[in-house]
Amino acid sequence: MKKIILIIFIIFLTFLIYKFNDKNLIDYVSIGDSFDLGINSYGNNTYSYHDYIKTYLNDNNLLNTSNFYFSKLNYKTEELLTDLKNNKTILANDKNYNIRKELREADLITISIGLDELMSNIEYNNNLLNKETLYEKTDIMIKNMNEIIYNITKLSKGKIILIGYYNPYNNYNKDLNDFFAYISDQYLTIAKKYKIEYLDIYNLIKQDKNYLPNKKDYHLTSKAYLKVASKIIEIIESNL
Repeated sequence: MKKIILIIFIIFLTFLIYKFNDKNLIDYVSIGDSFDLGINSYGNNTYSYHDYIKTYLNDNNLLNTSNFYFSKLNYKTEELLTDLKNNKTILANDKNYNIRKELREADLITISIGLDELMSNIEYNNNLLNKETLYEKTDIMIKNMNEIIYNITKLSKGKIILIGYYNPYNNYNKDLNDFFAYISDQYLTIAKKYKIEYLDIYNLIKQDKNYLPNKKDYHLTSKAYLKVASKIIEIIESNL
């Protein structure tokens, strides 16, 4: 009997030590498309915003684990929603990662999906598609995002940050400004509904035209990704 009690005590003590050492460490999960992957204005992989955040957490002895395996090029909102519902599992570095488990255990989650999807609905010759069609497609995205955030908040008690969009044509085509403002308003409504953070980067990217040096591409420079990361870090620091 004493031996059993001793074993239970050791297990309990080990658990306490683990929790004590782990209490200030952050499990970070980032999900998204090419914006999350840090694709730059010339189609190359650069330091993404989540790379900067990971470095910040690591340098400040705050990082426990990081997971960016559920991000991919042209990842659509409908795909992510399906992956959440089907509890997608992927193999990376000889280990299986289950999306629900990763989100459930995460202390920090950043979501930046829909940019590739959005751009595919806009002609690259700087002219809008049929306005009604464009808004119809976008409303489907917004509906998907609402379900995505609903499902993630059901899984996770961590800090969730939804990242908005910017107008890549702002320097030479102002016609899309109202369109991007509409999306931002809808995402802000979703964020308030589920009590998560919404990071509006529209004006942030608009501040510096050098963030979008290539008129033929909608991706940012590494400097711009750093700017986005700095705003996320401000949110992290306000919650430490």
